[in-house]
Amino acid sequence: MSYLVLARKYRPRRFEDVVGQEVITRVLRGAISEGRIGHAYLFSGPRGTGKTTTARIFAKALNCEQGPTGHPCGTCARCVASDAGQEFDVIEIDAASNTSVNDVRELRDQVAYAPLEARYKIYIVDEVHMLSKAAFNALLKTLEEPPPHVIFLFATTELHKVLDTILSRCQVLRLAPIREEEIANRLTAVFAAENVRAGDGLVEELARRARGGMRDALSLADQLLALAGDAPQLADLSRLAGAGGPKESEELLERLLENDRARIFDAVASYAGREAELATGLLEVVRGALVAALCGENSPLVEGGAEAGARLAALARRLGAERAELWLAELLRARERMRGLAGQERIVLESTLLDLARPESGMPLLPLVARLEALEARLSGAVVAPPVASRAPAATPPPAAPRAAPAVAPPAAPRRSAAPAAPAAPTSEADAPVEVPRPPQRPTAAAAPARAPVETAPAAVGPEVLDRAAALLRPRQPALAELLARKGRVDGIEGGTLRLGLTNLAEADRRLVEDRRNQRVIERALSDAAGQELVLELALGTPAPRQAAPEDTFTRGVADLFGGRIEEL
Repeated sequence: MSYLVLARKYRPRRFEDVVGQEVITRVLRGAISEGRIGHAYLFSGPRGTGKTTTARIFAKALNCEQGPTGHPCGTCARCVASDAGQEFDVIEIDAASNTSVNDVRELRDQVAYAPLEARYKIYIVDEVHMLSKAAFNALLKTLEEPPPHVIFLFATTELHKVLDTILSRCQVLRLAPIREEEIANRLTAVFAAENVRAGDGLVEELARRARGGMRDALSLADQLLALAGDAPQLADLSRLAGAGGPKESEELLERLLENDRARIFDAVASYAGREAELATGLLEVVRGALVAALCGENSPLVEGGAEAGARLAALARRLGAERAELWLAELLRARERMRGLAGQERIVLESTLLDLARPESGMPLLPLVARLEALEARLSGAVVAPPVASRAPAATPPPAAPRAAPAVAPPAAPRRSAAPAAPAAPTSEADAPVEVPRPPQRPTAAAAPARAPVETAPAAVGPEVLDRAAALLRPRQPALAELLARKGRVDGIEGGTLRLGLTNLAEADRRLVEDRRNQRVIERALSDAAGQELVLELALGTPAPRQAAPEDTFTRGVADLFGGRIEEL
């Protein structure tokens, strides 16, 4: 007799044996006991979660000679034939091999015939999403109003590919991935029945690698028993399927946090051919760290027990919830790109991990926004620049001692506030307002009692102040710098007020200097260049005369011909 794999040998035959789908089995047994048996059911869920198995058990329960019953006897002719796969009235169809309209037409013709021996004629259609759209449409009428002796049971792993018109005619039952604890308990029972002595942690690791599918867990167990015999150990599983546990994924994440790029290449190379498995493992660990950070390490959502919860919580403290969310999104995108770039999975994963290893890639967004706002405030205000050498050797401003100073030295003058008459505390340049509510006013005697009026000849300091102010403005306001350098002149400095004359301004230049924000920037640059607080007073000359365009003889001739006139625009 040929060997029967564990997935087939230990396939559930009763509702009680189905693992991890208590809600689904309760619905089906309730439909039987309440007499509410539908004519079409659709089972959807990931692979290996029991879709086809549950459909077979339901079909056996409906046709049991003791029923319909939620607890089929398993001994009557109908149950025995169903368990052996020899029930003529239970027809299993592979939709992937019967996708055309002709196959559905043949099915419709058979539906009209009564069952041979059983109570119901039941059609189990596996992977129903593989049917073509035309085949789905050909099935609609039969599915909506089948004969009373016919029941359809559909199964699919891709529910989104099934037409809505089909879904509306079925009772959709969604099977969930099986939890690791339930898979581990089932594997323990199977190993006990097979007299297998599993090593410590082996069953838990098999359950983790199954990723919610009981069939995957049993298939991997079959391979392991073929490799290691009746006493497999955790090391044997690593030899069979390679490293891939949560500890390896956590170590790789530690390398990312330390920006150890050489170790990143080594880790990806050890997963040659299994890059998708590595990406999935990293996703699970990052998600676990995020859950531990937001819900606590003792949350039931953290899988793996108290020890795993403590490790994930420690990783979450280093990683941070915001960075964990960012890494989760990037790893998801990388896995999608790997599916679309067959043969380039290693390069895609390496480039993604190298990006995540850069410290700035995981920087939280709020501090970045705050730094950008501070930078904008400084660029829009007066940035203190190092002194710029003048073009002439005599550009050094005269010392403060020869100036007429008051008897008592006043404190350092603060930046002007919106009300010059009231003293204000000094503020930093980053906190200085970019725009004042009204144009700067000339201070009165009461507003600035600490500074005595100083008369300075324009020719003495004018060129130096303008040169230095233009140099300060040139990196960030080149247009204003050129205006000061080419068309500006100092008409006088009196009582802390500098009268700046600008002549021969074009209309665009006039609009530029009449903007209050630009006036504020010019005033700050002049104050920094002069080494003291200055209030700007603009004296704008008359606009530059507009040059008349040369007369166009052709246009004049056309105007004379038609009796028109030429207007300047």
